[in-house]
Amino acid sequence: MDASAVDRGDLKKKTATSILWSIVRVGWSTVATFIIFVVLARILGPADFGTFALASLFVEIGRVLAYAGLGDAVTRQLDLNEELADTAFWASLGFSVSVALVIFFAAPAYGEFVRDPNVAEILKWLAPLLPLSSLAVIHNARLAREFGHKSLAAQSIAASLLSGATAVAAAFLGWGVWSLVAQTAVNAVVIVVLGWLSYRWIPKLRFNVTIFRSIFVFSISLVVSQLLWMMLARVQDIFISRWYGPTEVGRYRIAWRLIELISQAVLSPIGSVALVTLSKLQNDRVSFRNAYNRIVGLAALGTFPLLLGFGALSDQLILFLFGDKWGNAGDVSTVLVMMAVPFVMNVFASSALAAVNKAQSILSVAALQLAATILLTWLLVPYGIIAVAAGYALRAWLTMPYQQYVLKRYADIDSLGTLKAIAMPFIGSLIMAVCVWFAKPVILAVVTPAWLGTGLCIALGGVIYAAFMLIFAFKMIRPYLAMIMSMLPARFRLLAQR
Repeated sequence: MDASAVDRGDLKKKTATSILWSIVRVGWSTVATFIIFVVLARILGPADFGTFALASLFVEIGRVLAYAGLGDAVTRQLDLNEELADTAFWASLGFSVSVALVIFFAAPAYGEFVRDPNVAEILKWLAPLLPLSSLAVIHNARLAREFGHKSLAAQSIAASLLSGATAVAAAFLGWGVWSLVAQTAVNAVVIVVLGWLSYRWIPKLRFNVTIFRSIFVFSISLVVSQLLWMMLARVQDIFISRWYGPTEVGRYRIAWRLIELISQAVLSPIGSVALVTLSKLQNDRVSFRNAYNRIVGLAALGTFPLLLGFGALSDQLILFLFGDKWGNAGDVSTVLVMMAVPFVMNVFASSALAAVNKAQSILSVAALQLAATILLTWLLVPYGIIAVAAGYALRAWLTMPYQQYVLKRYADIDSLGTLKAIAMPFIGSLIMAVCVWFAKPVILAVVTPAWLGTGLCIALGGVIYAAFMLIFAFKMIRPYLAMIMSMLPARFRLLAQR
């Protein structure tokens, strides 16, 4: 066996291990975040969440600019130069301080623009967290580059628990929207402290302008791309706020938040290693293409059933979890999950193009999608937030073909191969969702209380999807079952094999 084959085998093992550790990290974090989110949503009102969402939108724009894609630039290095790491650290810190100052002084003007004056004071407290958080960006990028996802899992678990407990305590004490600010602050502090403890590296006081220019060329297109993608998901908040105020923003954001939790549970652990894995295969296009389709297939395996299943039960789930003060958030969720196919098809495109040093090629896709979102939102916002959600889902379908064309042109990834990778999970999930949708009124009419009926609907969906995949797509899921088996202790592997 030649060295390259051994290296690819080792990379597959590291990728599988990292994905599973990332699943542990994100799984725990998602469960903890979800529980905390439910508690906070029952204590706080839609206006509190809406105001914080508007403030965090401005901060997230600043975060993308401040971090400048430098962490990703470090992650994708085949051979990391220590001087490059030092330069990236100080550049990230410098950008973060500058952006924080801009946010602090621009806060009143932004509050007037979104027609929510409460946003300004919140921004003045969130702004200093940017330079604080930047202190861990390069440390954690180096951890990810070296497949240190076990340490990243520990960070995430600790941060979610401590920050969540702080937020719940503050909410019970009547802090309102400020409990969400406290949660963000504690999370930032914990991540920085644990980031430095997990990766024992102290950057030297040096900054190489030549090196900075070389990584900035890579980073600038990635930053613009990240900014466009982030605005793509959040620009609707501004339209909704200007038309209906922060309360409707809160309801729309709750619907989105549940979909984001599903994405976080499935896509984040895979995405956290996708760039590293694909970057290491950038010179072997056949292996690169196969790895990309395996990654998308794995994402589809978990994302489709959760999204479509949630869409079938969103009204009941939101009413049960959060109460009736959240109005039509369930209907918004049902509409948003209609973009499940383009969502999964496109989610790793940026990682694939960045891995082959073609990150700038995704800019045209992001710009087209943002322009289409703004246009459709502007046209539909007078008709309510459900119409806004419909416009967003429609935009995803309309722009998907162009994104697949870009992937084919620059990364040699054929959309037909990707469609084959997601076909069986989608068909199984669609059958499951349709069955649950038609069975739901019958089950809820017969079974009381409502939460028990909803639970039976969820169980029914799980059984239908699992049965479909085991009967019709076992060949697809067998490698993933083998990955999980390899991570089990020896005695459990023996029991499973029996």
